[in-house]
Amino acid sequence: MRLNAIRDEGAAEDYVEIRYRELTPAIHEIIRICQGGGVVLLCEQNDAIHQVDINDVLYIEWVDGKSCIYTRDAVFTMGASLAALEERLKNSHFVRISKMSLANVFKIRSISNGLNFRLTAEMINGEKIVISRHYRRGLLDAIHNLAKEVVK
Repeated sequence: MRLNAIRDEGAAEDYVEIRYRELTPAIHEIIRICQGGGVVLLCEQNDAIHQVDINDVLYIEWVDGKSCIYTRDAVFTMGASLAALEERLKNSHFVRISKMSLANVFKIRSISNGLNFRLTAEMINGEKIVISRHYRRGLLDAIHNLAKEVVK
């Protein structure tokens, strides 16, 4: 399968065109995701339930017995444990960055060195989060693997 991914900042909206000879399970899954069938998290905010697409999530943090889901401009909560969310998102672009946090590698703008072999990640909204030294290798490996996929 050949893939062309082209950034077009002047486009009115994002779009995907798929051309195939045969509808394989892989292509069917790509179509399902593009049609909005991706993973969503049922989260709470202000006594209301919201569906949050995982592609909108910057990072997830375990705080006071619940998971806090951070997007570009909102914070939601869930009762699911961080371990349960990590398992649910294991085949996605989320990686453990500390004992209490997961981060979406697609939403990291930059990474810099911190104190005691820690890293600091600046997210696309300008917020900075700390990557503990124990999880730094996993994050760096995930970013390198992502870079390899983009280059293919």
